[in-house]
Amino acid sequence: MKEKALIISMEDKIEAIHFEKEECASCTTGCAKIKNSFEISNPDNLEIKKGSVVMVEASKKSQALQGILSLLIPFLSSIAGYIFAPSIMGLLGKTISNDARAVFVLLFLTVSASIVFVITRKYPMPGKPEIVEVL
Repeated sequence: MKEKALIISMEDKIEAIHFEKEECASCTTGCAKIKNSFEISNPDNLEIKKGSVVMVEASKKSQALQGILSLLIPFLSSIAGYIFAPSIMGLLGKTISNDARAVFVLLFLTVSASIVFVITRKYPMPGKPEIVEVL
């Protein structure tokens, strides 16, 4: 996903804020949004300066990792729920029905998606957003 960002600092590292309105490009006063700045990288060494408006997006490696975490893990967990449902019900002394198997699929999907959600909120994804275009 590409987003506009306004570069606010280029000292040790390049820092930017999310670009929300056209007025932000010419603003010199600063506001509370500066507290929510984030670090970006410039892998193509594009010509930028403080106050430049740029398009940023996540690196390809970060996008691949996000896809694996958000899609593959819950999908594989759903399959595990389908496979292990008879064993779990057998431990409880019950026979498995199609309805119970569907409940286990949904249960495993929900639990794994919740775990992925908590982990991605607690630990930031590796890599920094990259500048892809100067506007």
